[in-house]
Amino acid sequence: MTTVEAPRSAELSDPKKTGIIDSDVHPNFVNGIRDLIPYMTETWRARLGVSSDDWAKGMAAAQFTLPLDYLYINSAGAYREDAARPGMPPATDPDFTARHLLDTHNIYRAVLIAGQCLGIGSMPDGMVAATIAQAYNEWMCERWLQNDKRWRGAICIAPQDPEAAVAEIDRMAKRDGIVAVFMPLGEILMGEKHYWPIYEACARHELPLMVHPSGTENVFAKAPKMAGTPTFYLEWHTALGQIHQSNTLSMICHGVFEKFPKLKYIIVEGGFMWALEVMWKLDRDWKGLRNEVPWLVKPPSEYLLNHIRFTTQPFIEPHDPKHLAPLMEMLHADQVLMFSSDYPHWDFDNPDRSLAPLSKELRHKIMVETPRAVYGDRID
Repeated sequence: MTTVEAPRSAELSDPKKTGIIDSDVHPNFVNGIRDLIPYMTETWRARLGVSSDDWAKGMAAAQFTLPLDYLYINSAGAYREDAARPGMPPATDPDFTARHLLDTHNIYRAVLIAGQCLGIGSMPDGMVAATIAQAYNEWMCERWLQNDKRWRGAICIAPQDPEAAVAEIDRMAKRDGIVAVFMPLGEILMGEKHYWPIYEACARHELPLMVHPSGTENVFAKAPKMAGTPTFYLEWHTALGQIHQSNTLSMICHGVFEKFPKLKYIIVEGGFMWALEVMWKLDRDWKGLRNEVPWLVKPPSEYLLNHIRFTTQPFIEPHDPKHLAPLMEMLHADQVLMFSSDYPHWDFDNPDRSLAPLSKELRHKIMVETPRAVYGDRID
């Protein structure tokens, strides 16, 4: 009779094999864009209204403001109250955040995505956006990545200017702790050739590309658009998946993953169950319309399953819990889902509870194995 050797205790405690990887944590500024002053030239400080000669501070049109959501307001605020160290806004102190999030939930690595730079893709001036992105990247490396070895970073780029974005990826790709590229979304669908130089750079450096809701949807002319302009925060927040659905269709139909076969694309906080309908309907329609997109040599669903990953927050909660398992199977959740907490936002997902209804094996895939496969050795 064949016996199965029990796992060694050392293997069970090896964080490289068991440690949770969180793919969405937002570091925030204490003083807004003024936190980036040390990482800008005096010329840019003056242009943004944050130079030493800022006598007009606080006056209208005197200081640049990072694009945020001006239409859809959560009356209780967007952050967890307990995520704030006394006297500081939430997720602004790396030490406090590490204790509150990483230590409490035994998280091995956490990927930082630009908290207050999410909306720079909606800005009309690509040079300003690129300058802010570059300053943010230096700030993130100095204040966060050098503070605790568990933090990992996503390079922030300005999508308006692909040339500047590529230069920033090339500049930052070898920095310690960098595991991905974060591209704020704009008004151009992501399959368009405008973005292809960025995709080439990501593939060349073997860095996955991450996207995330910006907080500026439908607010500014260049912000990513939904089908229409929602009225309420509840409406806007629930509809965010529309944007990612459109961009996924665009990338697949334009042949992005045929052109860049090494590209990995991570949709953060954009939902994921809509991917089922996209795969099923796109495969069906492709059979009759494939002459329109002859560069697609495989069923569209294969491109999605092979190249696109989704973070779990906000995780689905079907009214009948028994429906969860078949939905996960249909989605190929063991292949496409990666855990995220969305710390420090109000709808934070606790890693100890949010995936509890799933099997132990599937939780391990989502929290450990799939993100490891996507980020590679950089995660360690």
